[in-house]
Amino acid sequence: MKRVLSLVIGVGLLIMALLACDGSTSSNTGTAVTPSSSSTTNKPTGTTTTQHFKVGQAVKVGDIWQVTVLGAKTSDGDEFSHPKTGNTYLLIDVALKNLSNSEQTVSSAVNFTLRDSSGQEMDFAFVSSAPKTPDGKVEAGEQIRGTLTYEVPRSEHHYTLAFVSDLLESGQTIWDISI
Repeated sequence: MKRVLSLVIGVGLLIMALLACDGSTSSNTGTAVTPSSSSTTNKPTGTTTTQHFKVGQAVKVGDIWQVTVLGAKTSDGDEFSHPKTGNTYLLIDVALKNLSNSEQTVSSAVNFTLRDSSGQEMDFAFVSSAPKTPDGKVEAGEQIRGTLTYEVPRSEHHYTLAFVSDLLESGQTIWDISI
């Protein structure tokens, strides 16, 4: 039931985001905002290959968002939430800043996707003690921060987190996550 409700909310937020589109140039492929020691691997090369970013890098996605994956950690849950045997919870702390001149909507279920090293998409999880997800409306120039929570196998240590600002545009912005 929770999964169906999340899907309905996600679709509703997607529709609102599409209706709220203000004509800004949209792109799903990000560029690093802050320099890093390996920034040469993150510079556009003129090809359409997707770049991978590191945890901690602020990334400008189109003219709408600046997204930063602040950190990732695992959790065994709490007194009310327990992962299946052989699994753990992966909590990913993210911050988004609205760079546009109008209110925007973000949905953790629509805009973010976590995959393991084989490409398998991971399921969202609800952990009662985890911080809230980054969902909702964000005023122009303002920020939203939250935690994405997934149930993942304990045996897997490498993931990619993809952010898509506009589902109608090609490309995606990807962070490599290791635990």
